[in-house]
Amino acid sequence: MVVFNFNKMKKYITVIALCALSFNTYSQDVYSKLQESLQEKLDDISKQEGISGITCSVIFDDEHQINIASGYSDIEKNKKMQPDTRMLAGSVGKLFFNLVILKQIELGKIHFEDKASKYLGETDWFNSFPNSSDIKIVHLLNHTSGLPRHVFQPEFLNELKENPLKHRTPIECIKYISNKEAVHPAGRGWSYSDTNFILLGIIVEKVTSKTMYDLIDEAIIKPLDLKNTNPSDKLKLANLAQGYVGRQNPFQVPKKILDENGDLTLNPSFEWAGGGYVTNTIELAKLIKYIHESDYLSEDIKNKMRTPVHMRSGQPYYSGYGLGSFIWDKGGDVRYGHSGFFPGHVSQVEYSKNNQYGIAIQINNDDQYQLMQKYIYELDQVIAEHLDDINVAEINKNFKKQEDCWNNDDIECYMKAYASNGDQIQTISTGGVTFGYDNIISDYKRYFPKGRMGKLHYDNVNIRKLSDNLYFVTGRFNLKFENREQLLRGWFSVTTKKINGKWYMITDHSS
Repeated sequence: MVVFNFNKMKKYITVIALCALSFNTYSQDVYSKLQESLQEKLDDISKQEGISGITCSVIFDDEHQINIASGYSDIEKNKKMQPDTRMLAGSVGKLFFNLVILKQIELGKIHFEDKASKYLGETDWFNSFPNSSDIKIVHLLNHTSGLPRHVFQPEFLNELKENPLKHRTPIECIKYISNKEAVHPAGRGWSYSDTNFILLGIIVEKVTSKTMYDLIDEAIIKPLDLKNTNPSDKLKLANLAQGYVGRQNPFQVPKKILDENGDLTLNPSFEWAGGGYVTNTIELAKLIKYIHESDYLSEDIKNKMRTPVHMRSGQPYYSGYGLGSFIWDKGGDVRYGHSGFFPGHVSQVEYSKNNQYGIAIQINNDDQYQLMQKYIYELDQVIAEHLDDINVAEINKNFKKQEDCWNNDDIECYMKAYASNGDQIQTISTGGVTFGYDNIISDYKRYFPKGRMGKLHYDNVNIRKLSDNLYFVTGRFNLKFENREQLLRGWFSVTTKKINGKWYMITDHSS
């Protein structure tokens, strides 16, 4: 990295900072090494735990995503599991619905403190629900409404057993909590309930006059090009893994979720806003990364989404459930994510706040549901062993790109290595301290017109980790001008920070 200023009284340049390193030092593909290690661990988990089939995806940025699989998508047919094999996401699908619901709040279509009765109070079915006059939108989002879970009501389960292939509307499903007792008063307790998100979906459709699936398609599926993610609203779903139903079988379905024709033995339409998607780990990892790093939601809404309540009292707490997302500490790293269950298929997706990667796994045996976080933890340990090498490689790659930009007389390209917002950029030289992206680039354009920028060469670079997302870099720059035989040399130090998965310079200093 480098910031230059001309001293008008001299023929040479005062250098504020410059850093890069030939990427040949890191020619070995660090991501390939990680993929080999992750595949070995996934195979080991699959073998030791007797897992039928498992897929995993880890995404670091737009250019680096590792997708692996182990075991079988169909044991009887000897069909190997592939990284893009799809499974029913269960409650992980709430992440799709939640993102769109929160966007309607950001747009002012609905509000956190609105009573649900404002939108549903004219319906007899909603007025028959417990706590119906007290439930707010925020209570539905963080599961503090006190509404029972309709999918586990005896009447619902009996009807599902009698008519497993029936297509069900959302209201047909949630009517089974009519005249039931509340689990707790609204806002004074916590109880997970798919019913909450069904109600949110109904409300959003009412205020937008669009279907939830259309809204999600516009906001997420098309922009992210999620070609393997579709609503789970029919019996025939392409590229779907056979699902093996375990000991706990609340919906009383056959031991294999697909029949001999490849059709589901249970119509998944009842999930809707409680889950309602078929997808794979590749696209789930992209989704969780998008939720936490894109600007689709404002920072204010994202901060509210990441503010948890205790999963008993429903009161603010350091971990628990936020708005449509679980939040917990994992060895000093904050995680945001969700788990999902559908008979025969289980899913887990997480985003690492500290290390800024998304990870997702799916297994086609629902006996594994309680072990999903354990498996991700084991995979995290493998990632941790490679993260420093990956970060160093990415930092050097970033600096090498800056070198190329400078040598091509492209200041705008060069400046992409600086944090352009969020952090105050600070550069220091003998001329003093300069703050701000705009000031730096303005000086560049002023003192370095095209054709007069010289050529850069770097050596003696050292990169040292300060924390998961901060690295300190020192080294020497060598700058060659056509009209000078002698190189201009100096020493520099740079602080780089990982922001939304990419490395940027936030301070630099030279002498």
